[in-house]
Amino acid sequence: VRLQLLVPIVVAAPHVLARTMVVDVRLLKSDLPFKSRKPITQALQILYGKVVVQGRSSKKDKNDKNVRLVDFAQAFKMSLDDNIGAHWHVLVGENIGFACKKRNQSMGLFKVEDGDSTVMVVIWQSPGIEEPEPLAASADAASEAKPAEGGKAAEKHTVRVLEPSTVEKDSELASVVETIKAELAALGDDDTQALAQALRAKLTADFGTIWHVAIGHDFVLEAAEDRRNYVVLTTGKLRVCCFQHEQFKGGIQLDFGKMVATLPYLFLTIMCFGFMTLNSVCKDANPAAHTGFKAVVRDAFCQTDWENNLQYFGGAAMVCLLFSKYNKRVANMKIEKEIKIVEKPKKA
Repeated sequence: VRLQLLVPIVVAAPHVLARTMVVDVRLLKSDLPFKSRKPITQALQILYGKVVVQGRSSKKDKNDKNVRLVDFAQAFKMSLDDNIGAHWHVLVGENIGFACKKRNQSMGLFKVEDGDSTVMVVIWQSPGIEEPEPLAASADAASEAKPAEGGKAAEKHTVRVLEPSTVEKDSELASVVETIKAELAALGDDDTQALAQALRAKLTADFGTIWHVAIGHDFVLEAAEDRRNYVVLTTGKLRVCCFQHEQFKGGIQLDFGKMVATLPYLFLTIMCFGFMTLNSVCKDANPAAHTGFKAVVRDAFCQTDWENNLQYFGGAAMVCLLFSKYNKRVANMKIEKEIKIVEKPKKA
């Protein structure tokens, strides 16, 4: 899926000028339902254009860019949570290594270009259960992250924990932080993707499932609110984010849109079979011969204006058909129309 959006941008200058920037969004990989891909892509496109591109200042400030990416990730996650379902994760950055577990039909990998920069956007939801991987797979991930013999070993960098601000001594979170530090010291940092996979395998082996890991130089990760053991730290120029999260979907779930879409066919079926049955029974020349089911039908329906009554089913089918089409159109446009952006107050 590839869409383009022309976003007008006003640039502060001695003479106020207007220029147009192209926001190019490509869906590189996804298992999202086909009906959801276009509205999600459009929502991403609109939000990125409004928050990141239109909010860009004339001076290239790295901190300003990071703030805009944070605002975009928060707004995009809010849009997904409000319109598709809660507990989405949104990862945004340029060079990212990530190792995560996703729920079926919930993952999308996007490439966004605006003429000034290129970022990757990854969205996914957590599964409820993760089956343990074979030991061989975990060993392979760790070996890929370790520097080859004679190769560049991991440089010793000071590890600084950004989140949480305080870690309780002898807690599980303290053990998680120490494990991450030890693993980062033992592994090379050239391949962030291999490093993320090896770190996730180690955390899963020591603390159980389900871990999500992102590693890179500049990225933003907006995770689900009910995450556990959330840790953000830096080592050298690398930023590491790890957390645990599971999402269960239990009980009976009714899709109102699908129910409405099937009602026209139900009403038409009732009308057709009802007409054939009543036409055979009510217009029979010898009604006295009716026994059993035919006698019950004749006594219940043939004494009324059954032909006109059956037309109500046809009318109900038409109403449901029109409402179904309207409901489908609204559902496809809902993400785009109901985008809510929480804008932070600008400093004077």
